[in-house]
Amino acid sequence: MNIASICTRRIVTIDSAGTPVQAAGLMREHHVGALVVIRQTPEGPQVSGIVTDRDLVIGALASGRDRAGVTIGELASDQIVSVSEEDDLSGAIAVMQEGGVRRLLVTNAEQQLVGVVSLDDLMDACAAEMAGLAKVIRNGIEREVVESSNLPPPVPLVLRIPAMGTAGWGNAMA
Repeated sequence: MNIASICTRRIVTIDSAGTPVQAAGLMREHHVGALVVIRQTPEGPQVSGIVTDRDLVIGALASGRDRAGVTIGELASDQIVSVSEEDDLSGAIAVMQEGGVRRLLVTNAEQQLVGVVSLDDLMDACAAEMAGLAKVIRNGIEREVVESSNLPPPVPLVLRIPAMGTAGWGNAMA
């Protein structure tokens, strides 16, 4: 399974000059916990970072800073961590571990932003794969039960169990 199959293609952006209030409004409107921060360059818009709901709370609200003068560019992480849409889940997990991030930008072969993959997306995909493995085991057990039901019943065995303390185990335990 590659990242292209699980990433979110709907990218919500905010300009680095935007305000925390604008960012919070976009997050609420689009039901997302992070926005891709962009800045305008002569070549056009360019990714400059990511701002999360946590960045808003910690950086704008809890810090006691004057929220009127704070821009998203100041709050956003400028650490841009990305993976190719062709990468697999384990590669994306390794990049998250190395970068210490919970979200990755997803790029295409031309290094253009095409999506975002979150820790939640990866956990859902891994859980689906684990459920598939569990189904393999269940199907194997069910097949064995069906196959064994066609066999004649086992011949009952008459086995004697020695009395405790007489021969074998009882003396060995002493």
